Amino acid sequence: MTKKVTIRDVAELAGVSIGTASKVINNIGNVHIELKNKVNAAIKALNYSPNMIARSLKSSVSKTIAVLLSNITNPFQMTLAKGIEEVIFEKDYLFIISSTNENPTNERKNLQLFYEQRVDGIILCSTGQVNKDILSLVERNIPMVLVDRPIPHLPVHIVADDNFIGMEKLVTYLHELGHKEIGVVHGDLNTVHGRLRYESVLQSLTNYGLTTEHQFFGDFTYEGGQRAVEYFLSKTIVPTAIISSNNNMTAGVLKACQNYKITIPDQLTVVSFGELEYEWDIIMPKVTAIVQSPREIGRRAASLLLEQMNREGQHQIVQLFIEPEISVGNSSSPKI
Repeated sequence: MTKKVTIRDVAELAGVSIGTASKVINNIGNVHIELKNKVNAAIKALNYSPNMIARSLKSSVSKTIAVLLSNITNPFQMTLAKGIEEVIFEKDYLFIISSTNENPTNERKNLQLFYEQRVDGIILCSTGQVNKDILSLVERNIPMVLVDRPIPHLPVHIVADDNFIGMEKLVTYLHELGHKEIGVVHGDLNTVHGRLRYESVLQSLTNYGLTTEHQFFGDFTYEGGQRAVEYFLSKTIVPTAIISSNNNMTAGVLKACQNYKITIPDQLTVVSFGELEYEWDIIMPKVTAIVQSPREIGRRAASLLLEQMNREGQHQIVQLFIEPEISVGNSSSPKI
């Protein structure tokens, strides 16, 4: 078992007294800059965290769960948080919620803050770019569940929609309608689900012998969806159908179609990974979409975390992928 790093270890490596090391760690008193730099270098080298001793001596729980999402203004993410809340409040836990805004630096800082605040567990929607930090917390026995963004090689619980199958279903659906020229609006490939959906749709198009020439990267943004339509219309061969990899981009696609007087589905079929907000259903035809399960993901993730928190020692890793269904609206029609 790895020996826990103490403040004494930091002081010895830095060549200072424990009192000096304590002042630097707690940011109190006056310490010469040279000594401060030595202590900070030792902290970094030993991967020391100020609350390690407190955690090892901890005999009570904080009754607090931390939830770190990608974007707290995203309806999918907030519905996911609602599912978490429903479960943990039943067990008299509180939760604090924060956002990475798809920034790995923000994710890293939040995870460290949660650790220092000694939360009882963490539910995380990761950027997929701070895996070493996540592994470090897991190795320190911090209960954790990843949601929405699966990172299968990490030894941690996962609850997510099956992104790969969802995109496969959209391609299969359009293929069965007779569409051969299919445009795809991809999300951010720096994210876990962006890469999964990208890989799935290209593989599915190839499996059906369909062209992969119509590709656009919209970065999961509304503006990206609008630009995608402009790009596809500039092509010599214009797609007869568009797959959008998330609902923000789908809304942008629909707005661009309005601007260009494109009738859906008569002139263009549009399908989406993720349903749109209700106001778009009022303005436009209901979009054919992969239906996600954010509330169910949140509830199951919270239940898994509570089980992990209440179980001592080793536990079996659960990786739960919910197969999404396709909801057929009137934004799609057979290729004429």
